[in-house]
Amino acid sequence: MSRQIVAGRYAGALFSLAKQQDLLPQVEQDLKNLAQVLAGSEELKEVLQNKRIASYKKYQLMQELFGQAFQALTLNFIGVILEKRREEYLEDIIKSFERELDRHHGVMEAEIRTAVELPEEDRQALAEKLAKATGKQVRLRYRLDPGLMAGAVLKIGDKVIDGSVATRLKNLKAQLSG
Repeated sequence: MSRQIVAGRYAGALFSLAKQQDLLPQVEQDLKNLAQVLAGSEELKEVLQNKRIASYKKYQLMQELFGQAFQALTLNFIGVILEKRREEYLEDIIKSFERELDRHHGVMEAEIRTAVELPEEDRQALAEKLAKATGKQVRLRYRLDPGLMAGAVLKIGDKVIDGSVATRLKNLKAQLSG
């Protein structure tokens, strides 16, 4: 089973439970905190991914680290992840939960890659135009990509709009050699 499918199933289950128990904001915050700790601690990641350490010992560690700060639902969920030996999916599960939450709140994620630096006011204007076109709030991520030569590539949802010179040249080459 693919990582995305596994992560999506676990994230969906946690989302449903958090929504039923009216704990979405709290669980969201717990997962954000957990993601930050995981990003900043290679040692914790190594312990969690170590197959030789028993699941209950990993859970005890998580309780010691987060027991006072996290909701019982979040801690129990982490316990299930550890018991099912799915700890390698934890970061993917957190990302899937965030996407589920975005869908719930009507937020769409978009990414713009440009060959040259895009001024902040242009980024803001693009986000506003995308929000107007989609009817949803848009969270726009920006990335500088000199490999595009010129132009931009916009990814919103499952759609990609490629206006880069690099792609145009590749397409022209294919037409000429075809």
